[in-house]
Amino acid sequence: MKANRNPLFLRTTLLFLAALVLPGAAYAQGAPATLEYYGEIGCSHCDTFEGTTLPDAASRAGATVELVKVDILSASGYERCRARLAEFGQEFRIFPVLVIGNNAYQGNSAIEENLTLELEYFARTGSYRPRIARTETARGEPGMRPGVLPVLLAGLVDGINPCAFATLLFFLSFLSLGGAGRGRIAGIGLLFAAGVFSAYLLLGLGLFNLLRSGIRIAGFRLALRIVVTALTAAFCLLSLRDIVLLRRGKPSDMEWGLPAGFRRGIHQAVRRGTRSAVLPVGVFATGLVVAVLELACTGQVYFPTLSYMVQTSSGRLGLGSLLLYNLAFILPLLGVLALILLGVRQERIRAFFERRVALAKALLALTFAGLAVLVWIH
Repeated sequence: MKANRNPLFLRTTLLFLAALVLPGAAYAQGAPATLEYYGEIGCSHCDTFEGTTLPDAASRAGATVELVKVDILSASGYERCRARLAEFGQEFRIFPVLVIGNNAYQGNSAIEENLTLELEYFARTGSYRPRIARTETARGEPGMRPGVLPVLLAGLVDGINPCAFATLLFFLSFLSLGGAGRGRIAGIGLLFAAGVFSAYLLLGLGLFNLLRSGIRIAGFRLALRIVVTALTAAFCLLSLRDIVLLRRGKPSDMEWGLPAGFRRGIHQAVRRGTRSAVLPVGVFATGLVVAVLELACTGQVYFPTLSYMVQTSSGRLGLGSLLLYNLAFILPLLGVLALILLGVRQERIRAFFERRVALAKALLALTFAGLAVLVWIH
């Protein structure tokens, strides 16, 4: 059969084929899919998404991507995330949040389940996936938050730290010697606890944000993990050494505690605070001063725990986890105060604790060992 050599027919055929083929080529080589990722920039989860999760999904889908990272723990980043979610009819609940085309996903599970589907659709059609039901895009999950148990236990162990407990007993003894009634002891004790809580919380928040800023620097996270591991290992060994000395009946040889100069400073602060002309202010200020001075000893647990929080992300500016830690830290103080108000003699409380100093040291050693491991797991 004679081939059709009509130039018009050939041109029409070529144009028709080009219309079918060229759009796919344009999609493959044109603008990439743009993703907005709202997370704690510098944390291990964010690094994993950028370095592993997203490249793997893009490779499987055969798509090119452009990632825009936004720090959700900054005021502007948080507001931007809320505004973007509002465009999809969603309220902010958890992070990380991924916005891609017509959909927004909250939480790691929702992101991982839908990321490849989104990119495959984009690679195949050159357009974003149509909006899907909201229930599929915002699943309730805890998000990137540190485990509650490690933070809670660390705070409790820090609260029964021998140097912190010795300060508490001195404070309450001083009140009783002054002839204070139960009502006055309760008020002063609560004010003192509030001062300790406030100072410890503010110190922790400042250090948390300092560490969080530094963790964005290349290599900082690894350096922090090495430093924390070295410190906690040393603290663990020193706590075990103290246990051995206690078992041998040589408590005076223990070198791991609050320095004598700090103890004298704490005792002076207590005396001045409880004799202040403006008693509530004086007692609250005493709690502030005592918390700062005690940090020389209690910081052995606080700093590694803060490092753990930074590595795992802990919610809006870390405030939730810090509140939990500090509430646990003052819980023993409040417990002893309650016992005294119930009529338990301080001598019995002191004797009970002194018989269990070795147990407190063992709990400290376990806490240090656990934190040394946890900073590498997350």
